[in-house]
Amino acid sequence: MIILYEYLIGEYIKKMTLDDIFSYAKKNNLEISECDAIILLSYAKRYYKEFINGNPTLLLKEIKEKIKPETYKIAYKLYIEAKIKYLNK
Repeated sequence: MIILYEYLIGEYIKKMTLDDIFSYAKKNNLEISECDAIILLSYAKRYYKEFINGNPTLLLKEIKEKIKPETYKIAYKLYIEAKIKYLNK
């Protein structure tokens, strides 16, 4: 079942746009700059398998150094919540 979820996530991420990032951020009360949104989208598209199945510690550190601290704090919290939900499927 996990393989199916990974496939579906991959297909969704391939189609993701900056508008999706802004919409998700707004839905979660996060103001995000275009620069931060581009960085998050880029990492999501390039490394989604690492984020859902691997150890993304180094990736998270890179992101933390590139985006605003408040954006990172909320994005990290949302990532952890999503990963927990994914792992409990």
